[in-house]
Amino acid sequence: MASLALAPTRSWLAPFLQRITAPLALLPVAIALPSLRPLLELFPSIVLAVPKKKVSHSRKAMREANKGLKDKLNIVNCPSCGMPKLAHNLCEHCYRELAHRWKAEARQQGASYSR
Repeated sequence: MASLALAPTRSWLAPFLQRITAPLALLPVAIALPSLRPLLELFPSIVLAVPKKKVSHSRKAMREANKGLKDKLNIVNCPSCGMPKLAHNLCEHCYRELAHRWKAEARQQGASYSR
């Protein structure tokens, strides 16, 4: 069955493929294969950059010395409980209390529905 379905496709596709592949067969092998020069022109010089020498531990440490942790300047006190929290964020202490209260209420409602 599969050969019957492919038979009309082969008859239509064969002349097309012959027209495409015929000029390629006449080309010499050296022209058909890409040379190294055009490939290097495609890549910018920055892609092929490689360090000439190993960076010492001391130089690496000096470069990374300014990448330390920065102080938080947006710490405020929660207006309801007074615990320190980040500005424009929920207070962890207040949220924990609310979550416990919501879970307890959900358990009570679930128990009352099951009765």
